[in-house]
Amino acid sequence: MAGSTPHITGAELKIMKILWRDGPKNVRQVKEKLAAEGGEEPAYTTVMTMMKQLAEKGALTVDRERQPFVYTSAVGRSHVMRQRVTQFLETVFDGQAADLVLHLAEDADLSSEDLRRIEEKIGQREKQERRRSSTRSRMKGKKK
Repeated sequence: MAGSTPHITGAELKIMKILWRDGPKNVRQVKEKLAAEGGEEPAYTTVMTMMKQLAEKGALTVDRERQPFVYTSAVGRSHVMRQRVTQFLETVFDGQAADLVLHLAEDADLSSEDLRRIEEKIGQREKQERRRSSTRSRMKGKKK
């Protein structure tokens, strides 16, 4: 899926997480994993339908040479998560990433390790921005 990431519903995302974590599976195996994760046990036909829809969207590939068919993720976890976070950010925070981060810092149960990782990521982004700014300044100087 080079261009775009297909829309994946919440229920489909549960299936994708199993395949990302555990690798290729058939419908029965995914159904068993979903049941083991708690909640209502899904019907076999429900899981089969969702996996078929994911394959039609291009989110899964199907090995039809094997019986039963084996499904593999065709989209990366990071691409799907990026899409979901972007949608959430647009819907809930009107695209304002700083508001989301501030909300998490204030209300989420973040550990010291979480905060350290966030600070590290912020430091990395600040360095990138300084480099970009410096490069733009040099480019403007050369144009004169």
